[in-house]
Amino acid sequence: MDNRPIGLLDSGVGGFSVVKKIIQKLPNESTIFIGDSANMPYGNKSQEEVINLTRQSVKFLLKQNVKLIIFACNTATAAAMPTLQKEIDQQIIGVIQSGSLAAARTTKNNKVAVVATPVTIESHAYREEIKYRNKDITVSEVAAPNLAALIESMQDYDTNLKAVKEAINPILDNNFDTLVLGCTHYPLIEKEFSDVVGKDVKIVDPADQVAQYTYNVMKRDSLFNSADQPAKHEYYTTGNAKEFAKIGGSFLGDSNISVKHVNTENL
Repeated sequence: MDNRPIGLLDSGVGGFSVVKKIIQKLPNESTIFIGDSANMPYGNKSQEEVINLTRQSVKFLLKQNVKLIIFACNTATAAAMPTLQKEIDQQIIGVIQSGSLAAARTTKNNKVAVVATPVTIESHAYREEIKYRNKDITVSEVAAPNLAALIESMQDYDTNLKAVKEAINPILDNNFDTLVLGCTHYPLIEKEFSDVVGKDVKIVDPADQVAQYTYNVMKRDSLFNSADQPAKHEYYTTGNAKEFAKIGGSFLGDSNISVKHVNTENL
C-alpha cells in the first residue's frame, strides 16, 4: 500500500481530461495536478524550453511527495519525458504510448490520423509508436499550432468548428478510420472533431488508455491507496487560478473545484 498521491502535469487545462479518467478508474487515489498555463502553449516552443518548463512542474510534484507522475501532456511526453525519466526515481507515465496502443487496436483499415501540436508532430512520436505496434498501419500527421490556446480561451462551437476544419483539412482525403486527439486539450471539443471527420471515424482519447495503464502499473508495484484513506484532489496552476478552475470544472463536470496559484520558477 502507498497512500501518497498521484502527480499529473500539463501545459494548461488539457490535463484535466486525464485527471477525470484517473479519478474514474482509481476512485480511492488522491491526485495533485499542475497546469503550467502561464507558459502555454508548449507546442510552439523549442524542445529545450519544453524540457525546462516540464522539469519545473516535475520538481513541484516531487515536493508534494507523489508516488508516480503522469505526463498529461503530449508535447511534454514527446519532448521531455525521455530526459526527465533519467533524472528522477518515480515512474513517469506518458500519454503517447497509451494513445498509440489504443489507435493500433481501434483501426480496421490500418489508416490512422494524428492531430497534435507542432512539437509532438515534428517528433513523429505517435507515428513511431503506432507503427511499432503494427508496421502495416499508415499514419497521417497534422499539426494544429493554435488549437490548444483556442480551447483555453473557451470560444463558441462555431469558432471551434472552423478552427478544427482548418487543422484537419490537409488530411481529410486520406481515408483514415481512426483519429487520435494528440493533445490533452482536444477532448474538450471532441464533438467538433467528430462533426468534421464524420461518424464513421473513431476518435481516440489517449486518456482512457492512460488510466488503464496507470492502474496496471500500480497493481504491479503495490502502489494502491489503503481503503481507509479518503481520496483528495488538489489543483494548481502557474496562471490565472480563477480561469483555470472555470475551464477545469467544465472538464470534470464540477463547477466548485478549488485551484491554487503557484510559482514554479524558483523551485
